[in-house]
Order: sequence, then C-alpha cells, then structure tokens
Amino acid sequence: MDKIHLNEEIGARVRRRREVLGCTREQIAERANISVQFLFDIEKGKKSMTALHIVNLAEALSVSIDFLLLGVEKKDGHRGAEWEQMFSLLVPEQRELAEEMLRLFVRGVSINGKVKKI
Repeated sequence: MDKIHLNEEIGARVRRRREVLGCTREQIAERANISVQFLFDIEKGKKSMTALHIVNLAEALSVSIDFLLLGVEKKDGHRGAEWEQMFSLLVPEQRELAEEMLRLFVRGVSINGKVKKI
C-alpha cells in the first residue's frame, strides 16, 4: 500500500471516530494539541503524522494506535481489547454510565460469591 492510500485510510478512520464521538474538529484538535487545519488535512489524507501526533490523536479519540493506523485492535488473547473497543465508542459520560451498569449487573447475578443462573 502506498503512502497516499494509507494516509487516506487513516484520515477516514479519524473522521469517522470523531463523528462517532460527536466532536468537532476544534475539540479533537485541542485535545491532540494540533491545529484544526492539520486535523482537516489528516482527515482528508493530505498530511502524514509524526509518532507524537499519532499518540496524541489516538488519545484524543480514545482509540488504540493499532486502530488508528491499521483499523484493528491488537489481539491479546483476552476480551480486554474487545471491551475497550466497545467502550471507546462512548463519550466519557456514557462510558461511566456503562461501567456502572456493568458493575450493578455483576453484583445482581452474584449471591454470596456464587453466580446466580439467569
């Protein structure tokens, strides 16, 4: 794959993720410590990023570097990456609510340390 197509694919992932989060370019650019114009150029596939830009942008979008660069999560043999991917689609308030719901669910199916069949 050539550099132009790679930049376009990364840019499309950045744009889709930003849209899923419901964020403006201004918000993500501020979080990633880059200019709005640079983020626009990344989303259009016109600019490449340094390693620092990649790390900052992945953090700003709450995704892994693997997802940002390759479109996949790193497989570690555990469900952790899968859960992180699901939670990464949520804004912070939604993530906190989902985590609390999961905690309540686990408490609800557990009685005295034994799992209750549902």
